[in-house]
Amino acid sequence: MSPAPRTETASRSYFGTFSDPDAMASAIGGINSGSSPNPLGGNGRNFHAMLARAVFDGLNIGIGKFARGIPQTAAIPNVHTFMFATEPGIVRQVSGRKLFGRRIFHFRPDERTVTGSPAGMPWAFGIIAMPFDLLAGHAPDLIGVDHGVPLDDDRMFHAPEAALARLTGLMADIANVIRDTPWIVEAPHPARALSGAILDSLLACLAHGRVSADRAALGRHRDIVARFERAVEERPEEMLSLGAICAAVGVPQRTLNLACQEFLGESAMHYARNRRLDRVRATLLASDPASTLITGVAMHYGFWELGRFAQAYRLRFGERPSDTLRRNAH
Repeated sequence: MSPAPRTETASRSYFGTFSDPDAMASAIGGINSGSSPNPLGGNGRNFHAMLARAVFDGLNIGIGKFARGIPQTAAIPNVHTFMFATEPGIVRQVSGRKLFGRRIFHFRPDERTVTGSPAGMPWAFGIIAMPFDLLAGHAPDLIGVDHGVPLDDDRMFHAPEAALARLTGLMADIANVIRDTPWIVEAPHPARALSGAILDSLLACLAHGRVSADRAALGRHRDIVARFERAVEERPEEMLSLGAICAAVGVPQRTLNLACQEFLGESAMHYARNRRLDRVRATLLASDPASTLITGVAMHYGFWELGRFAQAYRLRFGERPSDTLRRNAH
């Protein structure tokens, strides 16, 4: 019997090493490495990472390690996603919470989650994602889960030590399988056994652990960020100063910036500036190069220091504003 084509195995499993944080983030899938093209500077200088991932029997798993924990933004739709540390002594910030030790974080479904690490600290992790219906049947066994709408919000679980040790050990074993014998992921019976073992181990961590009570401030901060995003989306050309933004949202500067760092991973002014840059780009892409002045578009969205505007635009989009506008000439 001839072996399965290598292309099929590649579609089900992946193992790679990286020196570029953006390439690593793309391999994870649905995740971006922060708002800057090179969050470590120097095209990812001194960065290296490992990632193993596989998709089988309804589960999408990832096991990885960064030499330095880069900031990332995840927006993974229509699945339940769980993330946990796989090595002791490391910490990751996840939307206003600290993820470390025996903690397992459940991402709020269908919403952006911002993560980052203390400067210079590595990050070793496991990620398990699954469709809603796969977990729905187990909802009655999980602490803090409403019947009918399982895990509809983000939660921080504290897993029993032995249960989490079994899960992290299993993830390490699967990373070795993906690296050394990826054809196993293609074989139906082993893949089903692996999937069942992962799901059982994860459920043991969740069902026999406890759920952290959220700080009341987290809910308030989430509401603040929602109002802030709405104001920036509806009136980007008016959100030109921190004072104007705070007046629109109705909160002090310190509170707004703290909420934005927790749930957006950047300051309020940086986020608002990036949304205005996005509007400039959208306008240029939709405009006639023969009758459009870049200066006029930039100033409409509050960029009057044109040298700084051009630099910020090129850093964000990898091209000059004139390059964007020139596309329509062809």
